[in-house]
Amino acid sequence: MKKFEYKTVSFGKSGGLFKSKEKSSPDEELNKLGQEGWECVSVYSQVIGGSATEINYLFKRETE
Repeated sequence: MKKFEYKTVSFGKSGGLFKSKEKSSPDEELNKLGQEGWECVSVYSQVIGGSATEINYLFKRETE
């Protein structure tokens, strides 16, 4: 039976743009995760007061 591990990565809104909580850009961080074998399976946003404040990416990868 296949087994998976999961990871959630969040990008918060700063000055009208979504920024990585890490020092790298969101694209760099997402590409790094892809290189590590993570697959994005869902994207959802947190909405407060009618405006998205955070974008969350859910990743999974198969474990050995």
